[in-house]
Amino acid sequence: MVDGTNLVPSLELTKHLERLSTIVHKPKGTILFRRGEAASGLYLMTSGFFVGLPATVSGNPYSLSAEVVQDAELAFIPRKAVLGLLRQNSTLCFQVMEMLSEEISLIRSAFKSTDTHRRVRA
Repeated sequence: MVDGTNLVPSLELTKHLERLSTIVHKPKGTILFRRGEAASGLYLMTSGFFVGLPATVSGNPYSLSAEVVQDAELAFIPRKAVLGLLRQNSTLCFQVMEMLSEEISLIRSAFKSTDTHRRVRA
């Protein structure tokens, strides 16, 4: 069962990434990145979630846009630093793989639900 618990990084992963980060202050309405832009890195929100992880790891452009909904202090970790950490630490690399796998599973479940709902209505 997919419940989203693997989308929250472990304390160990968070601490490693925080050491590589730069703290940035962003006011409400700031666009962190736009869909289609080259991935420059990821943001760690104080609530414990990452924004931009799939693109940062894959090297593909961001697949979504991200906007700050309230004034925020975020930790920005450049793509090169994230990849360096994952290359050096296989345990953390596998944690990130689990997070990305969970995200894929949640998306697939949402599509299945939508597809089933459409078939029932037809």
